[in-house]
Amino acid sequence: MSAKDSFSMTLATGYHGRARPLWEGAVDTGNLNLKVLPMRDDGERHRRFDQGEFDAAEYSLAMYLSLKARGAPVAALPIFPNRRFRHAFIYVPATSKIGKPQELKGKTVGIPSYLNTCALWVRGILKDEYGVAVEDVVWKVRRADPDLAPPAGVRIEPLDGKKSLCARLLEGEIDAAISPDAHQFEVEGVRRLFASAKEVEKNYYLRTGIFPIAHAVVVRRRLLDEHPWLAQKLFDVWNEAKRIALEDDDDPTYSNFAWIRDLWAEEKKLFGPDPWPYGITRNQAAIEALIRYGVEQGILKEKVEPASLFYPVQE
Repeated sequence: MSAKDSFSMTLATGYHGRARPLWEGAVDTGNLNLKVLPMRDDGERHRRFDQGEFDAAEYSLAMYLSLKARGAPVAALPIFPNRRFRHAFIYVPATSKIGKPQELKGKTVGIPSYLNTCALWVRGILKDEYGVAVEDVVWKVRRADPDLAPPAGVRIEPLDGKKSLCARLLEGEIDAAISPDAHQFEVEGVRRLFASAKEVEKNYYLRTGIFPIAHAVVVRRRLLDEHPWLAQKLFDVWNEAKRIALEDDDDPTYSNFAWIRDLWAEEKKLFGPDPWPYGITRNQAAIEALIRYGVEQGILKEKVEPASLFYPVQE
């Protein structure tokens, strides 16, 4: 990269450890002057990126699949700073008779929106693991997705008013809820559908090799095309930030958790030294599942190759 190629750009990230070294300036970005804005509110970050405020942003993969299907002038890099197992994010009233995921058939399930990555993963897992197809449930959404054309037979109905999904669940307006906002549901009267979600999720990973991805880093396509070095630079910068974050996690004096060494040892035994791999190669199974779910759920028009979803970089 030469001096003439250097330039400034804005990057909006989530508020988490994998991005913290970027906004704290702990990563040498060379000729790339990176203005990093950490944001706790995912919805606000998405809206402001969509409105053109940022050059790049950590972005929902479900929403990116929708943009990709419509040919939007953006491209994702295979940088995945947010991922979570999803069995733990299905909630029912504590008094509900629903005890197994198969019993969600014919029920109403509240979700933030149909283009919510947590909900996308849960819908796919429900079908793959428990035989509950997307058509078997009535999906009650707090936020409509006007550009979405769901497959025939998929029922998506709006929820009126501003009440939270948790309030609607407690009042019996919906039978279950799927949401990444776990804090909202940590109240009396609500329980997880999977009481031992961690063990179910570990078993799922051991069988499938999938650690579900939630976000990628999305960049204005013209910037990547105008600056051929930029995609690789961002990929390398994010990898260095993650290396620093994992190094911090390995330090028991850094964490607030009393048994962090035990947790760290457990994770390394399950995932190896890096539970947050970037790039396509080490995430092939998760990306292929994401694509298949996108097609089955009407978010993608047709099956695509993993490499076609992401701007090429050297891993």
